[in-house]
Amino acid sequence: MKTKCQLEEANRIWRWMLAIDCAIVPALFFYKLFYSAPQIGYIHLLATYHFGFARRALVGTIVSWFINRVPIWYVYAIGGAAWIATVIMFVVAFRKIFGLSEKTFSLFVFMIGSPFFFKNFMYGIEYFDIYGCLLALVALVIPVGLAYPLVIGAGCVCLILMHHIHFLLYVPTIAFIALVRYGLLPGISKEKVACGVIAASVLSVVFMAAAYFGRMPVPQETFLAYVSARAADALDPSGTNIWYSTIAQEVEGTWAVMWRNSARIPIYAALIAAHTPVARCLWALIGNLSIPFHRTTSILGIGSISIGYLVISLVVFDYSRWVSNWAVCMFLLILAIRLLPSTSTDTDVPIRPDNLVNLVLAWTVTVIPRVGITKPF
Repeated sequence: MKTKCQLEEANRIWRWMLAIDCAIVPALFFYKLFYSAPQIGYIHLLATYHFGFARRALVGTIVSWFINRVPIWYVYAIGGAAWIATVIMFVVAFRKIFGLSEKTFSLFVFMIGSPFFFKNFMYGIEYFDIYGCLLALVALVIPVGLAYPLVIGAGCVCLILMHHIHFLLYVPTIAFIALVRYGLLPGISKEKVACGVIAASVLSVVFMAAAYFGRMPVPQETFLAYVSARAADALDPSGTNIWYSTIAQEVEGTWAVMWRNSARIPIYAALIAAHTPVARCLWALIGNLSIPFHRTTSILGIGSISIGYLVISLVVFDYSRWVSNWAVCMFLLILAIRLLPSTSTDTDVPIRPDNLVNLVLAWTVTVIPRVGITKPF
């Protein structure tokens, strides 16, 4: 067992890693600000329920309550605010669950500095993926009471209305967290099972409505004229196709380029392998659970979430996003599973900070600035 002084010395190099991560983030922001045209995120701020129910229109509708003509810098302002809120919530959740100490510092740095996590969220600042992570962290932190399932369920409905892909992207992870905190820890009851069934049914109906009946109910030219009138800056008209494409068309487009995208699988595998110390921490947490049913539930949770991402990958080819968000979900599961009764002690070090392999892999994930959106780097 290492003493506190030994851990402090070993963690000194991890503080340098954290400093480099903190330097990369503003560089990514300014890169996006000056060298990127966030047209996809911009048009999402312009689309509303003006013509009736439509998918991906919740955020634009909320923005329309405050302003009629939307400048493109709102993409960075809203995305940046969500990014800052998520960072704060992650620190709060990690401190609450693991504690921010010399023993857990290496795990904290490895997770927060991963190119899958906050660096990639900053690179994809115009996308709504981060809101799923934010709600999951809220589910980990807020007090559990009678209102807990209502708050989390309402949040999941909002996620699906933001973008129906959240039904598989983050809702399963949020559901697992709710299961741990609202179900497994206090104890399962018939009322809680019924609550879960009702919530799953409601979310499924909302997803079906958005995915299959959420096409914009007016001709594309009418919709384009509407969003153009709301835009204070130049708008790419091709972005309106998102509100008119079907799942069948998305699948067809994905499989048309599958041969090219599948060649990048070894890159994703290498990036995941670089996170081996975190993966070992996850499996150690599961192995140390004191109740066999909790171990089974955790393994099923990992499997179900992973299958959901496989389904997403068969439909839409933004594979860098999917791999990154899957990894983030695994990080969130680490926090959730740590809440369950365990045979481990607080003296255990999740990731040994002086281990050579851990250091090499940690430096590897530190210097990788991000993973990307549709293809690696």
